Amino acid sequence: MTNKPLFFHFKENLSNERLLSQSTNPLELIKEINLQNNTQTNPKILILTNKSDIESDLIGLNLLKNGIEYSKIIEEDIPLNFKCKFHIYKKQKFYIQSGDQLINLKKIKLVLFRYFDLRFLCYLSGVYQIFYSQQWYQTFLNLKNCLKSTWINDPEKTMQSENRLSQLIIAKKIGFKIPKTLITNDPKEAKNFFIKNSKSVIMKVLHHHRIDIGYNTFNFFAKEVDKEVLDKIDDLILSPIIFQTKIKKQVEIRVTIIGERIFACGLEADSEIFSDIHKIKEKEMKFNEIELDDEISKKCLRLMNKLGLKISSIDLIIDKETREVYFLEINPIGDWLWIENKTKMPITNTVCDLLQSYN
Repeated sequence: MTNKPLFFHFKENLSNERLLSQSTNPLELIKEINLQNNTQTNPKILILTNKSDIESDLIGLNLLKNGIEYSKIIEEDIPLNFKCKFHIYKKQKFYIQSGDQLINLKKIKLVLFRYFDLRFLCYLSGVYQIFYSQQWYQTFLNLKNCLKSTWINDPEKTMQSENRLSQLIIAKKIGFKIPKTLITNDPKEAKNFFIKNSKSVIMKVLHHHRIDIGYNTFNFFAKEVDKEVLDKIDDLILSPIIFQTKIKKQVEIRVTIIGERIFACGLEADSEIFSDIHKIKEKEMKFNEIELDDEISKKCLRLMNKLGLKISSIDLIIDKETREVYFLEINPIGDWLWIENKTKMPITNTVCDLLQSYN
């Protein structure tokens, strides 16, 4: 047990230089392109995200071009470049300070919630990691209660929608076709599923496929079950995994939904080699703007409504043999810049239009 006060121990375990070097601020980008920036303390829109979210930078630029003031809080700025100030007495005053900007929370009308999860702050280890993560997560819940604002998307609904088991069950009820699926940590059950499905099975994670720890990023993409997997199948007991029959796909479809608007892009590559679109280099893919048929479009919107989302991306595939459309998963946050760059579909502008409609 340390003989030093807890907060001093906290500071000793933090690398101030490392954390501050990760801090990003789109206002710096705005200065570089000589846009006028009138930074004030009463923004109407608040963006919560992380340092690698380029989409939010472009949204911010678009808002400022249209004369709409906003502020942005970066997950990596917490705790060293962020302060919260909640005064509860005769009059309640709720402020947060990001860098030099003091923000009056009562003026916020809309919050764009993207990559922002304080449950997994990774600055310490052991009991201190657990302690500070708990304090900041509770602070975030207080922040949500203080903000009498519209949230796009609501944090609770976002986190619930990230559960792929729940996604599949709801999608099936709505009428989507889904691949035969097993979610288990039972090695024997997984082997039986593999054999019963002609030894053509894909495995993928239940939660998000990416984990960031410091400067290191770990990705867990979908993978075809092969001899290497089977040789280590007993390790499955440590954590459940999704197993699905492999669909020979003609094309994968990324559907980006902003409010009621649907942007669909066909993604074509050598599906016999790649089991996950994330493994393919963009130069090896074909991007084509497509129009979904009415039935699939209605199912996508029904899924959004059922999950309580305003923005999301849905992954579908078309079976090469039957031409049937299968639902794979939904990303309740939505990444669209890579699609927009290739197809020129006005997705970012549509997001800004949606935000302004609540302003």
